[in-house]
Amino acid sequence: MLAALQSGFRPREERITVLIPSRMRLGAKWVDVVIHNVSSRGLMGGCDEPPQSGSYVEIRRGTIVIVGRVQWAKGRFFGIKSQERLSVKALVDEPRLASRPQQKAEPDAGERRAERRLAHEAQMARKVERSRAFASAFQFFVMALVGVTLAVIAAQGVYGLLSRPADAIGAALEGK
Repeated sequence: MLAALQSGFRPREERITVLIPSRMRLGAKWVDVVIHNVSSRGLMGGCDEPPQSGSYVEIRRGTIVIVGRVQWAKGRFFGIKSQERLSVKALVDEPRLASRPQQKAEPDAGERRAERRLAHEAQMARKVERSRAFASAFQFFVMALVGVTLAVIAAQGVYGLLSRPADAIGAALEGK
């Protein structure tokens, strides 16, 4: 890390891995997007029609609006540097809006596929969050079990070390 600071490069900021379905304004149209990771200065998103590098986009999740410039785009994924600092916790905790925009009476096949894809990505996001919660609880349980096991082993070792001299003293006193 010292070498990185001396060479003039900043260490990369920690990214929080998430799956957050959102909406993105790309020019004059809105597209579905999934935020895959977030830092305080930007995010990585994925969608069927990623924006061009250098373009400005607006991403909405609930009441949160993120305006930023696309720094890179590769395949379905793109990276955005936001104009303002992002609160990762607020973005993760922000619920989706209760009402959706009014749609046509009969959506075409492309819109139905997009809705199914968004529903699937939302389902996957819920699975990831449940998995993360289970992993956190399991990690706590395992660490507690390891701690208790090490404490028992240490207690047995101390008991063994202290009982030998006490047994020798007891035997010497009985022999007198």
